[in-house]
Amino acid sequence: MVFNEKIVNPAELRHWEGKIELYWVYTSGSAGDEFFKALKKGKFIAAKCKKCGKVYFPPRIYCEYDFSKTEYVNISGEGTVRAFTVARLDKNEEPLEKPEIYAIIDLDGTDGCIIHLLNAKPEDVYIGMRVKPVLKAKNKREGRITDILCYKPS
Repeated sequence: MVFNEKIVNPAELRHWEGKIELYWVYTSGSAGDEFFKALKKGKFIAAKCKKCGKVYFPPRIYCEYDFSKTEYVNISGEGTVRAFTVARLDKNEEPLEKPEIYAIIDLDGTDGCIIHLLNAKPEDVYIGMRVKPVLKAKNKREGRITDILCYKPS
């Protein structure tokens, strides 16, 4: 679609009803693939730079600071709440049955974090709170981020 006129009067704006078919595949890359394979086994991995020692989560294959190759290292998946928010409405602005807490969690032994659902009462959550992951049962895991059901206080 090419625009060859400039509309300066908002009353002259027009629109067309219709659908644009979009097809794409988003891949997690080779480092992400390794993470999801480990997660399916109930393990968490990060990537450590061989040169500077920076530990990446989510893992990557190269260090963004010195472009050195990284190596996979096991981590616990446990961490500390850096920030959180309490959602009381769903995406359609309907009240939730119970509040949902979403937290930014700094993962132990890494320079990274994860944003995930936190299973706790809003009044009990605080910055600096120690948390650990809750995974799906082993036979239900698929190697996806949804294999992490939530985090809970440790």
